[in-house]
Amino acid sequence: MKVQTLLLLSSFGFFSCSRSSNNNNGDWLRRSDFNGNSRIGAVAFTLNNLGYVATGFDGSNYLNDVWYYDPNLDYWTSVDTLPSIGRALGVAFATSKFGYVGLGFNGTDNGTGTYFPTDFFKFDPSSNNWTPIPSPKLTNNGGVKTAVAFGIGAPYNIGGVLGGIDGNDNYHKEFYVWKEDSGGWVTEPFPGPKWAGAASWVYQNKGYVVTGTGDNQLNVSDFWFYDPSRPLGHRWSDSLRRIFGITDQSYDAGYRVQRTNAVAFTGVSNGIPKAYVTLGSNGPSQTDCWEYDFATDQWSVKSSFPGAGRVGAIAMTLNIKDPTTNTLVPHGYIGLGGQSLQNNGAGTGVFYSDITEFLPDLPFNPDDYNNQ
Repeated sequence: MKVQTLLLLSSFGFFSCSRSSNNNNGDWLRRSDFNGNSRIGAVAFTLNNLGYVATGFDGSNYLNDVWYYDPNLDYWTSVDTLPSIGRALGVAFATSKFGYVGLGFNGTDNGTGTYFPTDFFKFDPSSNNWTPIPSPKLTNNGGVKTAVAFGIGAPYNIGGVLGGIDGNDNYHKEFYVWKEDSGGWVTEPFPGPKWAGAASWVYQNKGYVVTGTGDNQLNVSDFWFYDPSRPLGHRWSDSLRRIFGITDQSYDAGYRVQRTNAVAFTGVSNGIPKAYVTLGSNGPSQTDCWEYDFATDQWSVKSSFPGAGRVGAIAMTLNIKDPTTNTLVPHGYIGLGGQSLQNNGAGTGVFYSDITEFLPDLPFNPDDYNNQ
């Protein structure tokens, strides 16, 4: 793993044969390190079963490079850079056809007059090229960092961008929807809180948003999902249980899911679709991993990530063929990030380049991470 230790002076493979545990709470398998610079605040999206990673901050520069990961080859390849200034803490999403990257924070305005770029770009995998698209009409007439985004594929082919923090440290709750078929943005109502630093995933054409901080700078317990099949004004629902122990039932007594700047992905455990949240911070940086069961609307703890706790990491869900069923099964991959995020959108300390796959049905073996 490339580990880069820096101090900012600004304001701001294969499975091992032995198994040392009889605990089937999941294993973390180290994959090929990211080929670009170690970084924090990058963005990621999945398209045609390749995991794309773009932008971020490496301790010296805000970046605009773009790479993709092929899980079948366990290999990274660079593609055309984002045709704009570098940035960190932006957003990314993908539909069935294209990937999208935009917003974020840049510590030097590079002549643009703003530290918060509002531009957005579409990536065409058939040509490996980026083209600009219209920017969402942000209510503060500027950009935001640490918004959360998700993309929903066919038949909807939309992307949603929610919340974030602007240049005056104001939190937002506006929800912007990119309509790929019409080529424009619309604003839809979001009845929840002002929100930043959340994590998201997509399951059965619904976008789920969880964790993060509110405008009181405290970690939120909200858990919402967006269903584009519902009538306008009724697409968001908070009918899911909140992410800390609020009942007298034993199932949520130990919930510690609350955090900010975490990552999320989906997977399958014992043949049942699940979602996962890990990393992020709740005071110190976290390594614990939580599994969400769609059927029971409950969380359970899994094996902790064996690497360093971190914030500003990335997550990708990629499909891997199960040799026993010959079907594609979603697997989660996480990586990059750094020790801490600063108010200026950058970071201090150590930055990471490791990439790790989570295997929820295997017993934990630290050698699968440490010896790769």
